[in-house]
Amino acid sequence: MGEVIGRQPAAWLVTPSKTPYAWYGTIEDGEKVGFGGHSIKGGRRFTNEQARECMSRGLDVLTAPAMTVRRNVGILELSLGTFRPLPVYEFECPIIRKLADGRVRVIAPSGAEKLVEGDGWTSPRRNSGSARKAQA
Repeated sequence: MGEVIGRQPAAWLVTPSKTPYAWYGTIEDGEKVGFGGHSIKGGRRFTNEQARECMSRGLDVLTAPAMTVRRNVGILELSLGTFRPLPVYEFECPIIRKLADGRVRVIAPSGAEKLVEGDGWTSPRRNSGSARKAQA
């Protein structure tokens, strides 16, 4: 696995014509870290959008079951240069339910319901040169 550099980018582009990206949310009390403050670390357990969705589902924000979710940094989020393996964003997501095939339904940082792998990655393992290969 690549180096964990935070929870999400400190700034990102919003395109009104596109669906909002599920892995971004409003993080309170976090701090900007990295060269130029490119990522957010720390802050409250869940984003404001996750907390709102938990409350709408009747879950207690303080005690809701959660899992650590990881995703590789995208090329448009950070100038990757020669990072190998790719850096990783890591964050907590409330668990909605676990499925029979091992995947898990979670509340993403945007408040949307998303499906992640049982090991916490946002996408299945691939046989490319990605950061996930280092975990095998």
